[in-house]
Amino acid sequence: MGERIKAQLYEKKRLLEEGSPFSELLQQMVNTMLEGEIEDFLSEGRAAGKVNKRNGRTSKRVVSEFGPLDIATPRDRNGDFEPELIGKRQKSLTSGL
Repeated sequence: MGERIKAQLYEKKRLLEEGSPFSELLQQMVNTMLEGEIEDFLSEGRAAGKVNKRNGRTSKRVVSEFGPLDIATPRDRNGDFEPELIGKRQKSLTSGL
């Protein structure tokens, strides 16, 4: 990743544009944050005595100011998980990352 950023700088290309190394980092960061959200959600549920488990992921493409991002939103078996970062049916990343 570091080499791609250096190459982008040497070629005098913008770092914050579609297809840039930053957009890939943003995509990874969003997916990691969504995984953290479901882990927290399931942990709180277990503490409250609720039985719930993961149930795969739903892929979707969202639009950001740095280009489209392909994310994988985790799901739960009961269908109760509502991500805060990018909600269900939301198509753009405007949460102010």
